[in-house]
Order: sequence, then structure tokens, then C-alpha cells
Amino acid sequence: MKRKEPEWTAENINRKKGDTNFEICGWCEHASSGSCRYNCYLSTSCSLAKGYGAGSDVFWDTPCIIKGLGKIDIESNIKSKKHEIEEVRGRISRLNEQIVELERLAKEAVQSPPLPGNRACDYYNKGDVLYVYQDKMWNRGICVPGYRHHDGCVSYVLDNYPKSKGGWGCGYCVPCVLKAWEHNYFQKNLPAFRAWLDASDRKYNGDKLDLDSYYNAMTI
Repeated sequence: MKRKEPEWTAENINRKKGDTNFEICGWCEHASSGSCRYNCYLSTSCSLAKGYGAGSDVFWDTPCIIKGLGKIDIESNIKSKKHEIEEVRGRISRLNEQIVELERLAKEAVQSPPLPGNRACDYYNKGDVLYVYQDKMWNRGICVPGYRHHDGCVSYVLDNYPKSKGGWGCGYCVPCVLKAWEHNYFQKNLPAFRAWLDASDRKYNGDKLDLDSYYNAMTI
């Protein structure tokens, strides 16, 4: 059964985070994530609690659980938070070690086309020469401004497709579109293209792509 929400009076709508600290959870500054409306957490968890047990699943009108805890319970929560800190420190240390290793590898790596998922949002720009896989061929075209340019999509006009004059497009993180230098690179390095396609083999918009046909078209 759906839990009843607060009465959305002007007072409740204009409440600020912190207005119900240690009273009820809705507008308490220690409410941590969950369903929220008008600065009020309708369902949430208490950041002062542990990640389980008391305080891990509360509602806007739940009376403060932390305020009612005894000394031993609060000290247990403190111990839990300190343990979280040590875990985070360990994670940061491991991440720093990984960064050092990756930076070493970056210095040794050659310049090659990035995987589709690693392209920056502004990877394609107006006037860039592109090659787009269309009708079992890699077709030359030009990048043009269009729908969500630099915001997840790339638009283009293909040389041999008059219908594309208004701007066709796709997501910029898909392997069916390449910059001219990437296309030239892969034409000269077919094994690299095969490895690149294999590393890009996942579902796009819920469907798998026929990457073998992409490869075959590059060999023509």
C-alpha cells in the first residue's frame, strides 16, 4: 500500500533541508538519497545510521531513530563509519596505484582510434570528414550541426545519399561512424580494426550490431 505523503501546504512546500533535524526524517539534513519532493525525502535512509538495520529504510514521517539510540548503539555506528573510512582509503590507494600503471602504459601507447565508448562528447565537429557504415559500405560524408550536437549524437550528410542532405545521424558512441583518419588507419591495419570491433561488441539500443559486415566492408 502506498504511503501517504505530507499535506502539501505552503509551509511544507517551502520547508528547507534541515528544518526537521532529529525530529522526523522528511526534511532532515541527514536523510540520504531516495524519493524526494519539495525538499522532503518521502522514503530514504539515515546517513548517520549503518547501511543496514535501524535507519536504513525510513519515511518522511518516521520519528528520528538516531536520537533514540543509546550510547552503545551510537558508538557502534561510529565504529561502522570509521571502518567505511578505512575501506575508502584502501580503495583510493589502489586507484592511485592503477593510475600510475595506466600513465606508464599511456606513454608507451601509439596514437590509434579510441573505442566508441571513450569518445568525448565534442569528438565530432562541424566540417569533419566522416565515414559512416550504410548499406554494407563505408560511405564518406561531412559532420553537420544537428540533433543533440556535442550532447550524445553526431549528424552528417553523406556524399552519395542526397536524402541525407537534411542531416542524418546516430549516437557518437557507436562503431558505425569513423573520422577520416580513423578510417584510413583501419584500412591499413585490418587486424587492429578486427580487435577494435571485438572490443566494441555489445548491445547498442538493445540490439547487437553485425560487426562482421563492418569488417568485411573495410576490406573492399
